[in-house]
Amino acid sequence: MAYRYDVRIYELLMLIYLDANIVQYIADHENFVFGEAIVPQTKSGLLYKELEALRSLIEFELEIEQLEDANMWHVAASAHLMKELHAGKPTITQQQVYSTLLRTWADSDWQEHIKSSEEQVRIIDESLRVLNLKQDADRRHLAEAITLEASWFLTNDKDIIKKTRLENNKVGVIQGVRVARPSECLRIMIVNASLGWSENNC
Repeated sequence: MAYRYDVRIYELLMLIYLDANIVQYIADHENFVFGEAIVPQTKSGLLYKELEALRSLIEFELEIEQLEDANMWHVAASAHLMKELHAGKPTITQQQVYSTLLRTWADSDWQEHIKSSEEQVRIIDESLRVLNLKQDADRRHLAEAITLEASWFLTNDKDIIKKTRLENNKVGVIQGVRVARPSECLRIMIVNASLGWSENNC
């Protein structure tokens, strides 16, 4: 399952904003996603596809670190995201993964270069009302990703995916942020890195 990538890595430096459901997938299937288990503990083929993609994205990131000798990808852990994750009475394992995410984000220098404020998030949140998302929290997450200038907003939320799609069901770009499932993100990165295709051809 492991991929080997061309040195012409697509987008070396970027921020990924994981929706709450993706963080929970990682926490619940930690051993598989981080390469310790052969198969995940799930009977859902659709979930398996996304877990496999998350595992491959992590492998992708580790290869970039080896090439660049630096952490070039960052994963956001906003206060709003962490509050939502902890509101669901997480298990000990989930708490450990959430803490790791938060610690990694705190160690990141991304926030030093991006000026994000609550007022900016509020303004963008208001502008996203046209999407008519069912959950206010989903709109808030997307607003934070935009404010932080994230490259990707990864989610498996059907409502978000549907309402941010472009024509022909292509991955949507909302104010500069690509909204996709992990499997879609992986596919686009592989195509762009190895074949040099335009994202519009994916």
